[in-house]
Amino acid sequence: MRDFRVSVVVTAYNAAAYLGAAIESVLAQSRPADEIVVIDDGSTDATAEVARRYESHGVRLIQQPNQGAGAARNRGIRETSGDLVAFLDGDDLWLPHKIERQTAYLAAHPETVMVSCLRWRWDQTTGERHIEYFGVRPGRNLMHENVVRNVIGNPSMTLIRRSVFDAVGVFDPALRWGQDWDLFIRIAAYGPVGFVMEPLMIYRWHPGGISHHRGIERLDMFQSIACRGIARVYPVWRRPILFARRLSWDQCDRAAYASQLGLPYLRRVAHAWMGLALFPFERPVSKTKRLLRSLLGEESYAAIGRTVRGVMRRPADKREGLELP
Repeated sequence: MRDFRVSVVVTAYNAAAYLGAAIESVLAQSRPADEIVVIDDGSTDATAEVARRYESHGVRLIQQPNQGAGAARNRGIRETSGDLVAFLDGDDLWLPHKIERQTAYLAAHPETVMVSCLRWRWDQTTGERHIEYFGVRPGRNLMHENVVRNVIGNPSMTLIRRSVFDAVGVFDPALRWGQDWDLFIRIAAYGPVGFVMEPLMIYRWHPGGISHHRGIERLDMFQSIACRGIARVYPVWRRPILFARRLSWDQCDRAAYASQLGLPYLRRVAHAWMGLALFPFERPVSKTKRLLRSLLGEESYAAIGRTVRGVMRRPADKREGLELP
């Protein structure tokens, strides 16, 4: 495993509040990185000052005008030389065995071009944490599943062989959102993608994250990325099913976003209905719940749910109106 040189690219934009912990999570790895580069993508806060605190630990800072996450990661690829490249967003964290587990996987599976993992999702506003699962069920084709939705994760979860970038290209800097998914679609079409089925990173969700801005434009871009990927799938007869599945996911996402923003009733109901009707064979319960939420409204749906759960928790004889002997 030590035969691999591992380069870590930490990208940050106005991440001063989070960056120190992110860098320390890299320095705390059980298998140390061989080089660590922080790309400050035109921050206007103290991001650069935070990064400089770690220069004595071998962390190198590179500053550039703001160009977006894709361009920042591409700069990190150019500025490093390791056989394997790992990315870490400046507001995410790694668990201590991330590099060790993933380098071991690539050593054991030389045909694999990239490895991902599971992750913890940590809501910085509520403190809620839960594990998010990625990958596909046995028997499913990962390349086909990944054009319907991103089943690989985000860059902070991955470790990629440098040779892959020569074969498929790098992040598309023209994409404001979904640059990682677009690259992962190309990588999955190129070679096998593996997974370490344990959480190895922490995704720190916070309202200031770029992935939570301008939701409709973001969903439009995701749909465009998916359609381009599906259009390259062979055999051709699979494409209509993949398109139907993708459109179903897209409409469900739009229904959820419409409810979140309080958009007009008919709009959110139409999205939820289309999500169910376009492909009712996948996640039927989840899609039906989304339709009910859109029809009833979030408050009424939640109130009915609380009532049902309360009834189900009561002893059966009480539910029948009988008294205990």
